[in-house]
Amino acid sequence: MSKLTTTLALVLFLAVEAAAASRLLNYESRVVRAAEQIERIKADRDYGEEGIDYIKRLLPRTEKIEFEGQEVSVDNNWLYTLLDSYAAEKDPQQRVARLNEAVGRLRSLDEHLRRAAAGDPGEAAEPRDHIREILSRRAYQTEPETVVGAFLKKVVRKVHKFIGEIYSALTQLLERLLGAGASSGWVSKLLAFVVLSAALILLLKLGQRIRRPQIKRKKTRLVLGEEIAADSTSRELADAGLAAARAGDFRTAVRKLYVSLLYELSERNLIELEDSATNHEYLRKASRFSGLVGPMTYLTNRFDYVWYGMFPSSEDDFAAYLAGYMEAMERARTLSQQAVSAV
Repeated sequence: MSKLTTTLALVLFLAVEAAAASRLLNYESRVVRAAEQIERIKADRDYGEEGIDYIKRLLPRTEKIEFEGQEVSVDNNWLYTLLDSYAAEKDPQQRVARLNEAVGRLRSLDEHLRRAAAGDPGEAAEPRDHIREILSRRAYQTEPETVVGAFLKKVVRKVHKFIGEIYSALTQLLERLLGAGASSGWVSKLLAFVVLSAALILLLKLGQRIRRPQIKRKKTRLVLGEEIAADSTSRELADAGLAAARAGDFRTAVRKLYVSLLYELSERNLIELEDSATNHEYLRKASRFSGLVGPMTYLTNRFDYVWYGMFPSSEDDFAAYLAGYMEAMERARTLSQQAVSAV
């Protein structure tokens, strides 16, 4: 009884919050609470369904945010897409990746909102316009339908129509064979359904018997939600990052360098890579080495800004990031050499 009362009280509280446009501070606090719930889901698998329901109550699909006397429309569908894909995913690694992506975006959104609301000159001259711009970013909107997605939907509609036409033709044929009795209508429909179902099952079984060539999948490991070949080296990842930068894709370049640094730290036994670890968890791991705190903090925060925040990165930004990466790599080598000397 007490649990039911608590649940009802929570629902009522959230309903009152959503009844009118929320203030920015209220929305920002709910973003933080949603991120905390995702961390709890990661730690407790049994809490997944309950936690997702709570997150969706915290952040409705759409809402209005009041800031400086004006309302800003917010679309939280991007979060629902990630949570729904998490619930539908069977691969444990990919489930963790969905949660890491969601919590990363939420924390990045929270950071930008707090800085913009505080009037941080590094964010924007006009906080209201910047907040509106942040919440309208593609990262926080529902992904548009792709060409492949539209094609698949079209194929499904055509298959559905084709099966419907076959079912209708079978029904009419069976009605003629059975005669025009009162019961012939539903009997013919039932028989048509049985025949059609049997034919589909037979086709599926025949399809399963067709031998598909066995493709050996290369062993991979999950790092910040991305599957990477287990035998990759930090040098290879850095080369991929530099190649992306030369092609003008500085966002991917920043990600590759950050993951390269994590691989380097792992190869030197300074941290341990984990499928479920986030970038800030890696920062905490590396922070036990005082020499790494400075550059690692900078690289992690910029990674948040560019990757999860979906903010553009220029050539100059990447040059500064590359310098921070080189400094962190040098300090990692120094720490590794000191550890060997100590032994």
